[in-house]
Amino acid sequence: MIDIKNITFSYGEKQILKNFSIKISDTDRICFSGPSGCGKTTLARLLIGLEKVESGKIRYLPPNPRFSTVFQEDRLISNLTVLENVALSGDKEKARELLTVLGLKEQINEYPDTLSGGMCRKVSVARALCYDGDILILDEAFNGIDHDGREHVAKLILQHFAKKTIIMISHIKTDAQLLDAKLVELDKCCRV
Repeated sequence: MIDIKNITFSYGEKQILKNFSIKISDTDRICFSGPSGCGKTTLARLLIGLEKVESGKIRYLPPNPRFSTVFQEDRLISNLTVLENVALSGDKEKARELLTVLGLKEQINEYPDTLSGGMCRKVSVARALCYDGDILILDEAFNGIDHDGREHVAKLILQHFAKKTIIMISHIKTDAQLLDAKLVELDKCCRV
């Protein structure tokens, strides 16, 4: 469980989140949506621990969960092959299997700069699934992937994280439906 209680966060003078609270159970699927600048990515960074809350508290039960994360940017390592990028967080056999299911079998030995944007997103998803953390954070994970591809990726995510927490960040509200996630609009609950 994640218990977010009255968190506040600012970048300099700009307040992003104010007294934001929510409880997320172990098998919940939540999609935080809203316009640019409303705090979606900031919330993800706070959950992972890349930013620190100014006030309030984020509590995990059990403590110290492992996060599988798809960042807003692909964050692929350019001098590693697609397979090596995915296998960084798990074993090569599992990485190869995930890439094959995602339709990237032919690109396994290629480098990220030779791939399309949608392919890079799939590689990022494969890497997060290969790690198999306790909580999956998806920040705009479906960007650049066509409609059929989104459905395929969503099914794979649900297969691997069926009994775990999934937190999705998306400015496209219909993305929540892909993971059967509860939609939480940040612009209505935590904008000042």
